[in-house]
Amino acid sequence: MAETAFGALGAERTLSVALAAAQAAGEAALPYFRQAPAVENKAGPGRFDPVTRGDQDAERAIRAVLREAFPDHGLRGEEGDDERPESPYQWIMDPIDGTRAFITGLVHWGVLLGLAYEGQTVLGVMHQPFTGEFWWGYGAQAGYRRGAHSQPLRTRTGLPLAEAHLATTDPYLFPPEEAPVFQALRSATRHCRFGTDCYGYGMLAQGQLDLVLESGLSSWDIEPLLPIIRGAGGVVTSWDGAPTLGPRGAVLAAANPSLHEAALALIATP
Repeated sequence: MAETAFGALGAERTLSVALAAAQAAGEAALPYFRQAPAVENKAGPGRFDPVTRGDQDAERAIRAVLREAFPDHGLRGEEGDDERPESPYQWIMDPIDGTRAFITGLVHWGVLLGLAYEGQTVLGVMHQPFTGEFWWGYGAQAGYRRGAHSQPLRTRTGLPLAEAHLATTDPYLFPPEEAPVFQALRSATRHCRFGTDCYGYGMLAQGQLDLVLESGLSSWDIEPLLPIIRGAGGVVTSWDGAPTLGPRGAVLAAANPSLHEAALALIATP
């Protein structure tokens, strides 16, 4: 699929544009970081789904770069309307994944951008503007860059489930019927870190974390991360093992196939 998608575009050119778009988004968002930006709640009563001017400006910056580079491609983002939905090429963007972290001055947020071809995400980029980090992936490769330093990404292998490091953004985001699934996996692993948002997936691809369990994700929360994790050697599925995001947005990401198999077997019967 990746070879077919990049045959006409060129993988390196497409990646270069994606990195430039993510950087432009970061430059648009950073002036609002740790500056107490005004926050709007997009959710209904009793829920909190924040958005800031930083989110909106960052998405506009991404769209401007992509429109110029690929004027016939579709664009789909969290903060704007869909453009050219009939195109086989669809860019999926989350201008600030982790807005709760963003508005509280924490660094566990990032710009997410993915390219889907005929419904399958073939390229992904994640960028943390404050730290200057980039993660990217397509096909069977993934990489990391910060300043002049760059390296290939490889997930960790060899650890049993009992020694694995788990992450989730917030245990209270699991609805009551899903909470036992999280508790079962947490009890079976060495320890769990919270509040990671997209940064947890970056650390999994970098060999620092071993598992990420989440629910309630939208397509732009996870689709751009799939090529990064898979290119680094990891596995991402829904909780029932399907390769696509399920209706509840429930995701299990693992550093390697054997760890994924062990975790999946556990959460299937919490």
